[in-house]
Amino acid sequence: MNQTIAEQIGAIVRKLRTEKSLTQQEIADEIGSSFSFVGRVERGESNITIETIIKISTALNIEFFELMNLGSKQESEDIMAIHALLLKRSAKEQKKALNILKEVFDEV
Repeated sequence: MNQTIAEQIGAIVRKLRTEKSLTQQEIADEIGSSFSFVGRVERGESNITIETIIKISTALNIEFFELMNLGSKQESEDIMAIHALLLKRSAKEQKKALNILKEVFDEV
């Protein structure tokens, strides 16, 4: 199941907050909100404004655009790793890998 944008942003916020050992209350205090609001953001239950995302990124001590880029960073790293693995293989093995992926994702 694909995550909504709100869920993706929430997951990034939660990851950064926990990595920095901050509580939801500490973030809420920084942005002038409640810890329950921060919880809703982290669960993707609240559509938030860009202004609020900027406040959250400031509270997390990260640039807004860096925060927004984090969602695609892991995907890009994974795709690049898969690509690197495939480049080491013959055309026949690459085709086999493609067929396996199609089978796994029911794309046959």
